[in-house]
Amino acid sequence: MNATPPLTPQAIRPLAPSWWLAPAVLSVAALPAGVWGYRSSPIVAATAWLALPYAVPPALTSASWRLSSRADARARGLVLGGIGAFTALVCAHLTTFLLYAVCFVLWGFQGG
Repeated sequence: MNATPPLTPQAIRPLAPSWWLAPAVLSVAALPAGVWGYRSSPIVAATAWLALPYAVPPALTSASWRLSSRADARARGLVLGGIGAFTALVCAHLTTFLLYAVCFVLWGFQGG
């Protein structure tokens, strides 16, 4: 007769998977990226309304904090957070480029 092995309890994991670790890293990375991107662009001396595009990176980064039970939604949130951190880095330069492009197009239509 075969003896059944004694049942042993499953090992208790000391730390549950930290869902908040990746969003925290993305949020911390977005702050210095935004500061460096803004300070290294000519927008620093401009009027305050040019800072409006800076609402986009925090909104994208905050999307990574949404806790979801589905794996694809979690991955989507982390991708949005990564894009938000990268956008914070290049937002001022992209805004400067777009302003120059609009100015050149308006100057071209106006006749020089």
